[in-house]
Amino acid sequence: MSTDVTLRLTVLGGLGPGRAAGAEARRLAGLAGRRARLEVDLIDLAAACLPEPCPGVLPGDAPEPPAVRELRPWLDAADGFVVVAPAAARQHPAGQSPAGQHSAGPLQRALVWCAEAFKARPVALHVRAGEGTARALRTLRADLAEAHALTVHETDCPDHALDELIWWARALRTARARTPYPF
Repeated sequence: MSTDVTLRLTVLGGLGPGRAAGAEARRLAGLAGRRARLEVDLIDLAAACLPEPCPGVLPGDAPEPPAVRELRPWLDAADGFVVVAPAAARQHPAGQSPAGQHSAGPLQRALVWCAEAFKARPVALHVRAGEGTARALRTLRADLAEAHALTVHETDCPDHALDELIWWARALRTARARTPYPF
């Protein structure tokens, strides 16, 4: 069994100039890119323009939007993910309108439209330190657990988080090859 691992860095908030999440994602991609037998892609979920899921309609019951068809192969090819997100509640990936009503953010839309890509795959979380960091991590962990993704424990040291992510990515890829994930 090959130990090659394709790691997709999933970036929330975009890679545009001046965006902190983009700078952090590029830094993490650089750290990962220096490791042997590892391919790294940066994916801007905000730029993917995934549509809001229709309430009460499962994605398989609705026509697949072009944005989903374009993104799905990239996510399906990943053995593991790094989610880079802001800490502030108003910027949380779950999204929130100015009136306080929740709307699906880029990660939640990806979890709904491309759910199979996250099942039995590890996810490292990188949330910028600040007010709301603990709450953002709890919410992200819950959302990813609901999607049957495994979040790695380490969040404070990017090098250690990548080491743990790579270990889990290899282990879970081997497990999925032997016994497809049934849930």
